[in-house]
Amino acid sequence: MFLRLLNNHFIALLFRYGLVGVFASVVHFSIAYLAYNSLQLSSFVAHFCGFAFGLFTAYFGHYFYSFKDDESHSKRFPKFVITSFVSLFLHQAGVYLLVNQFSLDYSTRVLPILIVTVPLFSFLLNKFWVFSEMKSSK
Repeated sequence: MFLRLLNNHFIALLFRYGLVGVFASVVHFSIAYLAYNSLQLSSFVAHFCGFAFGLFTAYFGHYFYSFKDDESHSKRFPKFVITSFVSLFLHQAGVYLLVNQFSLDYSTRVLPILIVTVPLFSFLLNKFWVFSEMKSSK
């Protein structure tokens, strides 16, 4: 089954997904940076603004480009938000667990582990839950 996933369509989807993720991260960073430095909002509020803009960028990018979906936003977006918060939780819990409980170095061990594993998990949630084909109710 794993080898079936690694076909050209899947590789292209993974590439598109990564591209949207990088773009959403740039939007998140840019908005947070501008909100903090130009608007002089608190770091907490500035980061939330960046997260919100990044979330919408990621959602619409994945909806229209990565998964090329046509299901209603009312069915997709709530699941996407849940997935985004699960990913945020996994990042934070991973940092806490790996740094504080296992004493791994954040820069050289924890960050690389989380930068690979959490987006991969998020991709799988998005592919098989958020943007999965909806069952017809006929």
